Amino acid sequence: MEVLVFDIRGPLAHFRRPDTTNTHATYPFIPYTTVRGLAGSIIGLSEFKGTARVGIRLMSPARTSVQQMSMLGKGWLGGGPDFNRPTAIELVINPYYRIYWSGDYYKELKDYIANNHSHCHTYLGSAFALTYPNYVGTYSYSAKDLTGKPFDCLSVIPIDAVGKLIPIPGTQYGRIGGMHCEYHGERRFGTIANVLYEFAGRPIRIIPYSKAGTKDYTFIETEQGEIICLW
Repeated sequence: MEVLVFDIRGPLAHFRRPDTTNTHATYPFIPYTTVRGLAGSIIGLSEFKGTARVGIRLMSPARTSVQQMSMLGKGWLGGGPDFNRPTAIELVINPYYRIYWSGDYYKELKDYIANNHSHCHTYLGSAFALTYPNYVGTYSYSAKDLTGKPFDCLSVIPIDAVGKLIPIPGTQYGRIGGMHCEYHGERRFGTIANVLYEFAGRPIRIIPYSKAGTKDYTFIETEQGEIICLW
């Protein structure tokens, strides 16, 4: 079996958390549904409704900064053309992610990215955060044996897939609650997941939940020896 691998990076990103209004907080890394939307933009779909499993790896530290913007002239919330309310927006600084893709539109996505083509503009969460997908390759992989032995995973991991976290000295872990992982179109979302990540993208050492392979996520080991969680 093969997985498509490509990189996305830029000077900044903004992945709006849906539970924020006055302050536009961001996820610290690209969400699963945003990766699907990015794939749809590349191959020219108005909405991506296929089936795909995605691995998300942080290649640079998850650093954010809060800036203030003006809503002058936006007419937001019925404020009219003179509405002007300073709004805080949180930005991810110098984001860099490696994406592992397995599922529908695999061949189309591979052809577009490998040939430096895209049907629409691609960006990191918001239109002001343009990005350019960079083809890395296609990796052969096998399903990881879940025997209860610890291993190091290089990607973010749904917490339901973690049987036990084994801290590594020098690492710093974070948890994102309620991240969307299912999209039904017309801005309707389905299941959510709580996700574990390491702030600098260092490996996460875990003993997996013994029945993780029966869930909507699985661990794979690539021919390069990388262990990634697809979900």
